Formats: sequence, structure tokens, C-alpha cells
Amino acid sequence: AEPPPPPPPSAAAQLLEELRDAVEREAPPRRRQMVGEWLYAALSAIPEVSDVGKVTGMMLDFPIEQLLPLLADPSQLKPVAHQAMEALKAAPQPQPPPPPPPPA
Repeated sequence: AEPPPPPPPSAAAQLLEELRDAVEREAPPRRRQMVGEWLYAALSAIPEVSDVGKVTGMMLDFPIEQLLPLLADPSQLKPVAHQAMEALKAAPQPQPPPPPPPPA
């Protein structure tokens, strides 16, 4: 009997391969910027993400290999984006510097 044909790759798996190929074709210094641009666009599509720039910056601390599957599958990106939002809310906000003393 013939072995059954392998199942077609899921859309996310196919997209992941395309993202990997695109990243590998780029020069290493440009890769993180490219992934950052994709990430920014993907995060912009999640209504709950209020500060897309900050969340993108936080997520770019992850290795690119960890980010690509999130980009390929928005259902995986959302919980990570929510965690980043929670971390931002929990982070102490920078305090403005105290006003200078009035001239004597």
C-alpha cells in the first residue's frame, strides 16, 4: 500500500518558512530592523496594544527565531503582546525631574 501523502503545510507553517527565507536573505544588521517593521505592523492590528512602539521594542529583545513563529501566527502573537502590555503597566513610570528651586 502507498503511504498517505504528507498533509499540506498549514498557512502559518508556510508563512513561517517564507519569513525565515526573507530574513536569511537580508544582511544580519538589517534583519532585526526588518523583523521590527513586521512586528510593528502585526501589533498595530491588535486593538488592545496601546503603545505599539514600546511593545515592539520590548519584543525585539527576543531572539529573531522566537519572533518569526509569532509573526506567522497572530493567535500566538496576541498573548505575548498582552504579556508585554502587562509588563509595561507594571513597570515603574519614569518620574519627571523635580522643578528647579525658585531663584532666591
